[in-house]
Amino acid sequence: MRCTVVAVGSRGDVQPLVALGAGLRAAGLRVRLATHRDFEGMTREAGLDFAPVEGQSANFSAGPAGRAFRDRVGDPKRFRQFVDNYLGLFLQRFFRDLWAASEDADVVLSWTAGATSLAERLRVPVFVVGLTPGLHLSTGAFPNPFQASSDPLDPVANRRTWRLALPTLQIGQRQLDEWRTQTLGLGPVSWRRQLRELRRLPHLFGYSPSVLPRPNDWAPWLHVPGYWFLDHEGVYSPPAELAGFLANGEPPIVIGFSSQVSGNAADLTRTVLEAVTRAGTRAVVVTGFGGLTGVTFPPGVLPVSTVPYDWLFSRVSAVVHQGGAGSTAAALRAGLPNMAIPFGFDQGLWGHRLHALGVGPAPIPAAELTVDRLAAALKELTGNAVMRRRAVALGEQVRQEDGIGNAVAIVLEALDRSRRPATA
Repeated sequence: MRCTVVAVGSRGDVQPLVALGAGLRAAGLRVRLATHRDFEGMTREAGLDFAPVEGQSANFSAGPAGRAFRDRVGDPKRFRQFVDNYLGLFLQRFFRDLWAASEDADVVLSWTAGATSLAERLRVPVFVVGLTPGLHLSTGAFPNPFQASSDPLDPVANRRTWRLALPTLQIGQRQLDEWRTQTLGLGPVSWRRQLRELRRLPHLFGYSPSVLPRPNDWAPWLHVPGYWFLDHEGVYSPPAELAGFLANGEPPIVIGFSSQVSGNAADLTRTVLEAVTRAGTRAVVVTGFGGLTGVTFPPGVLPVSTVPYDWLFSRVSAVVHQGGAGSTAAALRAGLPNMAIPFGFDQGLWGHRLHALGVGPAPIPAAELTVDRLAAALKELTGNAVMRRRAVALGEQVRQEDGIGNAVAIVLEALDRSRRPATA
């Protein structure tokens, strides 16, 4: 049985789907991962077939287009302009690659774009997969992730934030209709019909119900099976400088914002380093695509460009990150106190969940980050014993969950149902 898994975005978006693909392969499926060329090596190392899709994650995420995308996605009018001016060609090419990767599949796990059309054309099980709740699935349990700039509201107010996402769901409709008519042999579809059909598809969300409980008002085919982790322990060999730094002192704090780009990377880096100095702690700064750089690093602070989080987090005391779903998952699994500096997207949601669970200080939006606020948060991360105990307990709970096994079982059950002969 052939399975196509579609993964787009940054490493934090793609790596969990590589892990899920490896789980499906271990269950006997022939798995093809359709993703950016940045991740071809990771895909093949996991034993998966590779199919390229449009876009290069590193160039997009670290450039002005990535920042523009992040800053406009919460504003439907500005986001529509951005899509028309920049993402239109990307979507055309993405849909082309999506079909090439999926046309012979027996089951497809895909991003929302194109999922309903694949289900209509292929007549096979198609799952919507993601690492955060989809913008098309309203609930009163928590706010729309892209509007989660404050603590959770009451159910009525939460639902109101989801209505703000409806215009965003209409973006890319022209490119979708062209693909449906010119490639799939289907007719155009209204965005409202597509929304109804999208909500009827089975969903798999790769996060822990211990971190964000599954809403009671969701349909039963919307699944939250747990996190999908891809381990590197036993494979990764750290640079000598990093190994020596970790061995010669107290476990440091890790600070890194992955692919998130600041308007002035040097200023952001100076703020981070001054806060670390005031807090009196050692730190590993993961510069990442976002470019935490441009200044001289003081003693007790080691910059590294990239490092597998599952390896690093087992050797440190706490984590400060951007609040992405992948970074949040890795820190929680390690049982570490951690907090978010949200730049946009769904990062505010995860940052507030960390605080609500008692495993980290309240998130500080990147636009409001100051030396004083970050230094105080760093002291709390390293000095709050109750917070550390809660983080350890939650880590144990997350590690006991079999997110990949649960998701694989759901996919196999759907495949089995699809192969049963229809009864009269």
